[in-house]
Amino acid sequence: MPKSEAPSRQRQVQAVLDRLSVAVDRVAVEYGATKQRAEQAESEYGQLREVVSGSASTSSGDLEERLRQVAAENERLRDALTKARAKAETLRSRLSVVEDEV
Repeated sequence: MPKSEAPSRQRQVQAVLDRLSVAVDRVAVEYGATKQRAEQAESEYGQLREVVSGSASTSSGDLEERLRQVAAENERLRDALTKARAKAETLRSRLSVVEDEV
C-alpha cells in the first residue's frame, strides 16, 4: 500500500472500530437489561410456584395461568440472552480481526 493511502486506510479502520465499539456497547446494554428481566421473571416464577403449590382456592386457575405466562416469558428472555451472547461474541471476533489488521 502506498504511503499516501495509509492515512486513509487508518481512518477507515478507525471508523469500523468505532462502529463495532458502539455495536458492542449496545449489545452489552441490551444483554444487561434482558438479564435483569430474566432474573425478575425467575423470581416471580418461584414466588408464583410457591403460591400455587400452597393454594387450594378457586383462584388457583388464575395463578396457574400467570405461572405459565411467566414461564413463557422467562423462556423468551433466556433465548434473547443466548442470542445476545452469540452476537457479542461475533462482534468481539470481528473487532479482534480488525484490530489485528491495524
